[in-house]
Amino acid sequence: MGFLDDLKRQAEEAKARIDNDNSQLERNSALADAALKAAAAYLSTLMHQLNVLRPRSKTTYRLDKRNAFADLQMTDFRTDARRKRLRGRDVHDHTSLRWRLNSGTKLQLVKDFPPDIEQLESRLRRGGVQFQAETVRDPDTNKLRQIRYDFTADFEAAVNINADHDAAKLRFEIINLDGLELVTVEFMAIEVGNGRMDDLARWIMGEPSGFLKGGRALRRVEA
Repeated sequence: MGFLDDLKRQAEEAKARIDNDNSQLERNSALADAALKAAAAYLSTLMHQLNVLRPRSKTTYRLDKRNAFADLQMTDFRTDARRKRLRGRDVHDHTSLRWRLNSGTKLQLVKDFPPDIEQLESRLRRGGVQFQAETVRDPDTNKLRQIRYDFTADFEAAVNINADHDAAKLRFEIINLDGLELVTVEFMAIEVGNGRMDDLARWIMGEPSGFLKGGRALRRVEA
């Protein structure tokens, strides 16, 4: 075999590997795309039902030791779904379900200890609370005396689902379902069907749920 023939053989083997890799990527992409499309349709149907039912949350949302909110009205359910181009094709990129948790309670909280200030602001931001902060300083030394926070204790919650097409996975971001926290978890696309989505709906409603069972890269971050 001549040198050119050897190069030709190597090129044919490399092309076969590339073709095989591309075929696997296309299969993975199709699985992730189908799973995310079905999940988006599920969330859209769920949104309509919950906007009629307007359920009460069974979760307590705590801002500090003295201020906690329970039995909040769940309202304004809305969905969003987006697509993108991947290897020359349109695919489903991500979808979400968002809603409000309303107490209607207007508050003014005063914090003068840096860790308390940091914790309250973290929880307000995680909760999607719109607030105004007024800094009060000593007129002589300009040192911080306190910060006054004015806001209405209405919160936001959400479920975001993103597709990893090459790996055939779906990544879920669960925001403020069990309090002011972010939960992230991944599932293979073939593991996300009506059963998994039903468990997600049960979790949203505060019912016993096995949604996280079998999930990968599970992470919980409290505000």
